[in-house]
Amino acid sequence: MDLHHVRYFLAVIDHGSINVAADAVGVSQPPISQALRALERELGTPLFFRIGRGMVPTSAGYALVGPARRLMRDIATAGGSVLDDEGHLRGKLDIRSLSALSVGMLPTLVAEYRRRHPKVAVTIDSLRDETVAATHLRNAVCEIVLTHLPFDRSLPRDDGDRALDALEIGAQEYWIAYPPGAAAPASDPLPWDEIDTPMVAVPVGGSHATEILRMLPPAQRVRRPAAILQNREARLAFVLAGVGATWIERSMAGIARERGAQVRALTPALKAPYGLVFERDGLSPAAVAFVELARTHVGGSADSATARNAEPAGDS
Repeated sequence: MDLHHVRYFLAVIDHGSINVAADAVGVSQPPISQALRALERELGTPLFFRIGRGMVPTSAGYALVGPARRLMRDIATAGGSVLDDEGHLRGKLDIRSLSALSVGMLPTLVAEYRRRHPKVAVTIDSLRDETVAATHLRNAVCEIVLTHLPFDRSLPRDDGDRALDALEIGAQEYWIAYPPGAAAPASDPLPWDEIDTPMVAVPVGGSHATEILRMLPPAQRVRRPAAILQNREARLAFVLAGVGATWIERSMAGIARERGAQVRALTPALKAPYGLVFERDGLSPAAVAFVELARTHVGGSADSATARNAEPAGDS
């Protein structure tokens, strides 16, 4: 299987059209089209449906994505295993992170990592849904995911899949933000049983959301939300506009106050652990170095590297 063909195939997967894929990889459209036809002939099955100017993967196309990404990552890993002439680690490190977790420990770790390994290209993309963390790792979309713990293991594990590990690096504390001028309770910290307000909510997901619901008084638990947002990052904007209150991470409290929100801590405090999720074996040297750096920051050791929820994915 020609590696250029695999690269072009993944470009079409990522961009949804031959035109955009060609621009992304810096070639004209004919080589992309020829590569797809060659792959389809070699595999004996169509890989895409052509819909207008777009390209939608067939079931065979979807099945090829994971192995294709692993192939390209293995090649990059092999190249990154060789230090440059100055002894620097090379390669690329791909991380997916929940937006709310990108303002805590992650910038500190990346800054230190860049000082130690300036030749490694670090890419941090958004993890919009923590339930797909295992899927991203299995399909080699990234090598490390930063998400709440325990992480979702909804993806079935095949015999050939590598086990996933988790390393807890911090805990997020949840507070509540009320709109400017709203009749917010005076208590700070605010007892959970005093929460009585319409909320700007997001679809329930993750163990921390379940714990929030459990802590709420019964009347608040069944109250109809003021709004439900698919875009979690938009919550504060809706609060500031006066739609309703919402949960915010403690790290965002200062920003929320500066913009006019009324922020209250909660008692008892609700803390949600978060950390790195990665494959137990087969990490690139660049990813291994990042995990080891994170271990030193949290006081871990090689013998106690993984957090309490570091079982193989699919076992729960």
